Amino acid sequence: MFRRWTAALLLAGTLTGLNGVAARAFAQAADPFPVVPRPAPERTTHRAAWACAFAGAGLIAASFPISELADRRYAAYLAETDPTAVGARFDATRRADQLASASLLAGEGLIVTAIWLRFVRRPHPARASVALLPGRCAVTLRF
Repeated sequence: MFRRWTAALLLAGTLTGLNGVAARAFAQAADPFPVVPRPAPERTTHRAAWACAFAGAGLIAASFPISELADRRYAAYLAETDPTAVGARFDATRRADQLASASLLAGEGLIVTAIWLRFVRRPHPARASVALLPGRCAVTLRF
């Protein structure tokens, strides 16, 4: 019976010792994951989008005083009693109204263009670039 207990203890010690050795061997063989640097996102300027947005907002804001001018000219046209001046007043009213409409429509178009430039359009990569690195070409030109 002594032999069975001794054999069982030796077997248990051997197995637990092997597991520890195997675990240490696995831990030594496993390399840490390599650190892969993430490329920095390219910062693009949105100058064209901002310029379109401000110009569009300015044109929309300018359409309101021009519309009020057209309303005043129309009131003057309705109050005109001289038959020779009626045509000139009507033409002035129509020009101011068309200018207000054109200003409003152009401003809205510029606002839509600014939204498209800023949020929808993907910027194209630079066609020409200069890189001063030892393993690269100094000037790159893409078509």
